[in-house]
Amino acid sequence: MLNKLKRLPVYLKNVFLLAVLSPVAAVLRRTNGAYRHVWLVTERGFDARDNAYWFFRYLRKHHPQINACYVIDPESPDFPKVAQLGRTVRWRSVQHYLLYLAADYLISTHVQPGAPDLMAYYHLRHIGIHPGGKEIFLQHGIISNGMDWMHYPRLKVDFFASGGKMEYDYLVAEYGFPEGIIQYTGLCRFDNLIRGNAPSGEILVMPTWRGVNYPQGERFPETAYYRHFQSLLNNPRLLRLLEERDLRLIFYPHIELQKELDRFSSPSDRIILASWRDYDVQTLLMRCNVLITDYSSVFFDAGYMEKPVIYYQFDLEEFRKYHYQEGFFSYEKHGFGPVVQTEDELLNVLYACAGNDFQMQKEYRDRLDAFFPVRDAQNCERTYRILRQMTAGI
Repeated sequence: MLNKLKRLPVYLKNVFLLAVLSPVAAVLRRTNGAYRHVWLVTERGFDARDNAYWFFRYLRKHHPQINACYVIDPESPDFPKVAQLGRTVRWRSVQHYLLYLAADYLISTHVQPGAPDLMAYYHLRHIGIHPGGKEIFLQHGIISNGMDWMHYPRLKVDFFASGGKMEYDYLVAEYGFPEGIIQYTGLCRFDNLIRGNAPSGEILVMPTWRGVNYPQGERFPETAYYRHFQSLLNNPRLLRLLEERDLRLIFYPHIELQKELDRFSSPSDRIILASWRDYDVQTLLMRCNVLITDYSSVFFDAGYMEKPVIYYQFDLEEFRKYHYQEGFFSYEKHGFGPVVQTEDELLNVLYACAGNDFQMQKEYRDRLDAFFPVRDAQNCERTYRILRQMTAGI
């Protein structure tokens, strides 16, 4: 409640803008072709690396007749690659608001697709303030943890993409959405994973974040997260493995903890502390030979390419305290690789993985096949076909 009160000026600003701009958007939609039958696509407003970007790219390549527009800050490092594909609009500009109100489809990797402020519009929707376009939720990652706030009717969207069959069955059974909202299409970014998989001698360490209340700033070095990963980056056995196998290790924390990246260090030039501005997650996944994560759903992407995964879970109780609760997915029963709790265990498993030429073991490949009965490069196409079927209601 306190956080909502702190954001009250943001809510009031957006209510005011919607009230003022709604009639303008209605006129533009009738009279201006640039605002007619718009498919508005975005991620967080400052990036283009996820399912929304790959879907926009698919639209521009295969269906250029669609009036698609991508929302992104021109200062974003991703802006040039989006601009060369087609029309863009500045994030949170007046034109963004107008297109948000006029669009037939609001398409995003995040809830409240296309909104100038995701949290503000998530709460405003609960009191009936929302645009008229179809809200298309492409997802940011496959859901494995408990997320009660995403259950219907707390979350209302017109399309909810599911990336895997096991996830789809769980969402349909537990999330309470009307029939047909949740669809098993696969995630749009998976298309490129299949096409571009090219391991190049890299170990990718990509842990997730720990929630908004996790100690950060001056308190961050006191956390188990910092202590364990800083220790790993300086582990003599790890450094020796990198030298013996001619490997590099890429340490890429979740974007919500990238601000703490400068606190980490390593004596080896074979270890790269990777900033989100300089490194693209999908490229790193396609290049890596093995993924080490803790609880990040990015392991589904690695699994989609049949790459070995190691789960380094040294703080499970703390993670559940600060962040997501357990969902349907058990890392021990359903995971695509071994679960370890200590640094020694992690290095033992990593050495064994390297000794097996970084091949996924049959036990985990069988789990992978059960989770992804369909693994192909048609995820964008399946999504598009469903959205076209929805145009009858617009």
